[in-house]
Amino acid sequence: MPLVAAANPLALNLTFVVDIVVFLALLYLLSKYVFPVIDKALKARQQQVTLALSEAEAARREVDVARQKERSDLAEARHQAQEILDRAQKLGEELREELRQKGREEQEAMLTRARAELAQEREQAVSQLRRQVADLVLLATSKILREELDQKRQRRLIDEALHEVDLSA
Repeated sequence: MPLVAAANPLALNLTFVVDIVVFLALLYLLSKYVFPVIDKALKARQQQVTLALSEAEAARREVDVARQKERSDLAEARHQAQEILDRAQKLGEELREELRQKGREEQEAMLTRARAELAQEREQAVSQLRRQVADLVLLATSKILREELDQKRQRRLIDEALHEVDLSA
């Protein structure tokens, strides 16, 4: 009959009972000693992952803040550089205008000096010309009169002649 019992799947077998008892004992031992350790390790791992995620999120925020600060610093640096360039350009224009003004002033001063020198030379030339004319008049007068006049009288006659002749033209 043992064959008949083996052929019937619903028949109880002693090994089946032992298998169930061993399974339950193993399940009890696993739940008592192994599952808590695994559960503890899983919870620790979950905390580590959660902590790592929060640290990653904080690091991402810090990177975002650093990038924003970098952008604002770069914009500020560009702004300052533009201000420096604008000031340098303005200073260059002012310096250029100042040099132009100094050039104009020097040119005017040179023209004024040249005009003064010209006027002085003209006065000297006129004076020299008057003396020469006076000498010529005196020579001509003495030749005409064939007499020598005294110095005072000569000078008076010359001055009168010069006043009559307009040499300024």
